[in-house]
Amino acid sequence: MVADPSPRADSDPQPGSSLADTLSRLEHRLAQRTPQSFPTRRQAVGQVVQLPFWPEQRRGIPNDLVRGALFTVGNVRIKRSFLKNALIATLSGIEIRYTGEELRQDDQDVFLQIVHLARLQPLGSPVTFTAHAMLQSLKWHPNVRSYTRLRDTITRLKATGLEVRGDHRGYSGSLIRDFSWKDDATGAHSRVWGVRLEPEIAALFNHVAYSQIEWEQRLALGQLAKWLHSFYHTHRHPVAIKVDTIRRLCGSATKDLSKFRQLLRDALQELRSITFLTDYAIDPQRDLVRVVRSTPNAPA
Repeated sequence: MVADPSPRADSDPQPGSSLADTLSRLEHRLAQRTPQSFPTRRQAVGQVVQLPFWPEQRRGIPNDLVRGALFTVGNVRIKRSFLKNALIATLSGIEIRYTGEELRQDDQDVFLQIVHLARLQPLGSPVTFTAHAMLQSLKWHPNVRSYTRLRDTITRLKATGLEVRGDHRGYSGSLIRDFSWKDDATGAHSRVWGVRLEPEIAALFNHVAYSQIEWEQRLALGQLAKWLHSFYHTHRHPVAIKVDTIRRLCGSATKDLSKFRQLLRDALQELRSITFLTDYAIDPQRDLVRVVRSTPNAPA
């Protein structure tokens, strides 16, 4: 049985309060919760499967998908590679095989927003949105180039083959089942776009197997900082990790380790500037990266 997401005292309308006030109080209470305390709405009722619920200012992502190089920090000036049943670099205990065009941080941004919209309805049902609204959520400029970029990104997410294996969970399928952006009758571009996710992807959203990323923080970051932001969101108390291991896990193409180390310092400073980290250091003797999170209440 799924528990009520908020105590009655917080959710029942108070005398003289508006519906907007009631919803505001409920969202505020939800925002204080950790992922472990959220209702896991992926239980099936008949054939209905839904994702967990998280607040508007966060975006949910399975830990297994951001603890490795599935979404890389690839340079926009370098052509994306095509992978076929490739073993993706990940932390131990996770195995990911991937077929498709290389995915990067902008792909993760779009995937995060689509999953965010999908959490409000049964998986497998159409998730509809206007391209303009999606661009606004991503903070991309609303021009022709951005519309094309968005369409290409969703098409790339659809044309993926993914096999994920973790502790007592797994998934085999595409990140997006299908995508429609044309009017079936006329072939003209449609104002409203639609995507569907595979219901089976809910298996990766176990209450201790996904994290809630602070969306506004992420949108303010560069590519490597975005990767680190997602990665460290999945650890309550991050352990020290070698610089070269981070380079491998983020899919960096920077071959010079000293150059990557400087890029890493800059990215860590970005995370401290947005108060996601309170401190960080790179041990010069062992080349270990140590960080301290500002709010150590993420899932381990």
